[in-house]
Amino acid sequence: RDVGSAAWRRAMTAIRPLRLAGAVFDVLRPPVCAACGVTVEPGRPPVCGACEARLPRIPFPRCPRCGFTRLADLSSPDRCGECEAWPEQLHRAESAFLHEPPAEALVHGLKYRGWTSLATRMGALMAPVARRLARGPALLVPVPLAPARMRERGYNQAGLLAEALAHELAWPSRPALSRGRQLRRQVRSGRADRARNVQGAFRVTPSFLSELSATRDLADLPIVLVDDVVTTGATAAACAASVEAMGLSCVGVVSFARTPPRVPGV
Repeated sequence: RDVGSAAWRRAMTAIRPLRLAGAVFDVLRPPVCAACGVTVEPGRPPVCGACEARLPRIPFPRCPRCGFTRLADLSSPDRCGECEAWPEQLHRAESAFLHEPPAEALVHGLKYRGWTSLATRMGALMAPVARRLARGPALLVPVPLAPARMRERGYNQAGLLAEALAHELAWPSRPALSRGRQLRRQVRSGRADRARNVQGAFRVTPSFLSELSATRDLADLPIVLVDDVVTTGATAAACAASVEAMGLSCVGVVSFARTPPRVPGV
């Protein structure tokens, strides 16, 4: 049984009435900005113009591999202090913003508060960095949730972002990966713990492989992983390894936000 695809279909079916209920609620009470709480125009994503203008960009100079502010000698062409320890399977990463206020509040609202309408605007803001990462059309593949988390949340935030990106870029999107086992929560885990936790946790779904064999145009596209936040790169690397183990090409991962590296002793 293709558990990942089945969970995706159940989640998408379950979220339709939630979206309808949200639209009705917006008519009865104008929505507010997820970051600052100010009222925003009904029918618009719940983020105000002021907070959107304050979303923290990643400072230059940026590493060509991990997309983060370069933390090593600029004469080094391939590595920096941030991505030097990344597995080879994760070739590149690009993020739209730093995972700091107010971007952090948007991620939290989408991920934990059920503000699914945020995904539309967040995906639009991710589109330029996705283009930069892929350098041409690509297949968007969201990082999957475990089935238990899907049942608990009712949707995959990375899946919603992939849908929004697909609409913005006119690229295809598929839930091509599933989680093979339940993972521990990684919110406070370090780099080594995250890497161990996701090792062997993902697989390419049989339904996606069947679709690839039947659709040549799809099979020729490189894959771009989509996630809400990249921290150590461990999850994206594990997903990329699963993709490439099937003989497919994975360009890297695009995310809305990037967690700054921890400073030892702080």
